[in-house]
Amino acid sequence: MKNGFSFQLKLGVMSVMMAFFLSQRSESNEPDLKMAKQKTLEAKRNSIHSAEYHFSLAQAYSTDGYPDQAIEEYKLTLMFDPQSSLVQTRLAAEYVKKGMFSAAMDACKEALQHDPSYIDARLILAGLYSMSHESQLAITEYDRVLKQDPKHEEAIVNKSQVQVEDGHIEDAAQTLKSFIKRNPDNALALYYLGRIEQQRDHFKEAVIAYRKAVDVRPNFNQANLALGYLYEEKLMNPQAIAIYRALFEESQDLAAASRLSTIYLKEEKYQQAIPYLSAIEAADPDDYNVKVKLGLVHMELKHFDQAIVIFKKILEKNPDADRIHYYLASIYEDMKDINLSVNELKSIKVESKLYGDAALHAAYLLKQESRMSDAMALMKQAIEKAPKNSSFYLFQASLAEESRDISGAVNILEKAVREFPEDEKIRYYLGSIFDRKGEIDRGLEQMEAILKFNPANVDALNYIGYTWTQKGIRLNDAEKLLKRALGLRPGNGYIQDSWGWYLYTRGRVKEAVVELEKAVKLKPNESTILEHLGDAYLRSNLLQKALIQYRDALKYAEDEGLKKKIQEKTDSLTKEIAENSTSAGPD
Repeated sequence: MKNGFSFQLKLGVMSVMMAFFLSQRSESNEPDLKMAKQKTLEAKRNSIHSAEYHFSLAQAYSTDGYPDQAIEEYKLTLMFDPQSSLVQTRLAAEYVKKGMFSAAMDACKEALQHDPSYIDARLILAGLYSMSHESQLAITEYDRVLKQDPKHEEAIVNKSQVQVEDGHIEDAAQTLKSFIKRNPDNALALYYLGRIEQQRDHFKEAVIAYRKAVDVRPNFNQANLALGYLYEEKLMNPQAIAIYRALFEESQDLAAASRLSTIYLKEEKYQQAIPYLSAIEAADPDDYNVKVKLGLVHMELKHFDQAIVIFKKILEKNPDADRIHYYLASIYEDMKDINLSVNELKSIKVESKLYGDAALHAAYLLKQESRMSDAMALMKQAIEKAPKNSSFYLFQASLAEESRDISGAVNILEKAVREFPEDEKIRYYLGSIFDRKGEIDRGLEQMEAILKFNPANVDALNYIGYTWTQKGIRLNDAEKLLKRALGLRPGNGYIQDSWGWYLYTRGRVKEAVVELEKAVKLKPNESTILEHLGDAYLRSNLLQKALIQYRDALKYAEDEGLKKKIQEKTDSLTKEIAENSTSAGPD
């Protein structure tokens, strides 16, 4: 055993001394002399066997990951050989595993006290100093190792890393350069020099160091990977790909495969990524993340059958993998198999973060299939399972409204208001329904409630300001609200229209024309805004321009009542223009 048990030497000396002592006794005592020699040899043999037994047990415990038991056995070993540097160093290593750094330091110091040349103990001690941020003490220990063994690569590399961590990166580079000058074929030192040059943003120097490391040790995969990643950092993906591909082809290096797949996925070159993802999956069939990536790549490439196979295999081992159910739902939706898509979305449990989106999308798909009752039932079930999701109430209300069940929509939203009294979307939707029903005051009530807990809600400001303008009430307050809305959301066509219409109703027609023209530019296909600009042109006696706006407004109007109103304006103005043209004719 290297740096073996010093007690063996002690026992050997003791046995020689005892034999010498006994040999001085008279020949008549020869039987006693033989018995003493036999007992001495037996004691020596038993001691050796006990020490080796405990040392072997300690090693076994250490290998199997039982540091507590390993520590006990090493301590027992030291009872037989208290001066063994090897055992003290192994004990220190177990202390490190347990996070008992002070005890580890003491063990290393004890080992070095018995054998100052024992490098393993000095390296562990240096590492402990480094962990304790006692950088100079660590460097001193590494220097002692290097004095003893000038070619010790672990010592030089660790010393340089301590210097880097201490903020002396230039010193670290110089440390490695000096070592490499004496040891030009040391691949590890060249590799770490490359890393330091990379940290210093010395691109060319880093490339040279990495390439030299690979030249010295052609199978040095880590240096090749570092060089590839350096090229990636500099957005030189073709060079990085060349490095990784060569490495993968030579050694099937999975880290290289991972980098290649990552680059190709970022570049959206999904087909090129497949072989490398497949290689990683083949090497580790239980790698969940790689399986998911591979499935998503096939999904992106519209290889739906392959994607389905991969995702279903994942679900065999992870049936509650909610995101996989979501991906399968998306695939089935693309394949126009809505029933399967909805079933996958329904498989997502209420505890999942995806449950809300899944339930809403399932209901949306059913609505698209004109299965309104199924969509309503699904939303009702979703609310029962997750009553604190306000989006469910909003969508359920929209389903009721689309089914022309306006009272039902109001009931749903009023229940939601009780559940979420400060939810701005719910109150705004309820207020807008009241507005469409002609219950303007109830609509205003909801909007004013919004402003109580959020005075900066632009939509509520705009609604109230426009509604007061239409009713001809609180016009000074309406002006303030609309100006605030414009300031909070400039460039919004609806707010711009409200402001222009406010100016129109206040008789500021020239200003109104300017503001309403801005609104039409922002919303050229909005019938009400076009109608407002037509009214402003008409008030300004710009009859032809007004007629153009009315005709455009009629083209985009969807509501039958609005269509009728604009049509009447168009007919009246057309008649007026015709009469004016006739009266202006020749005498």
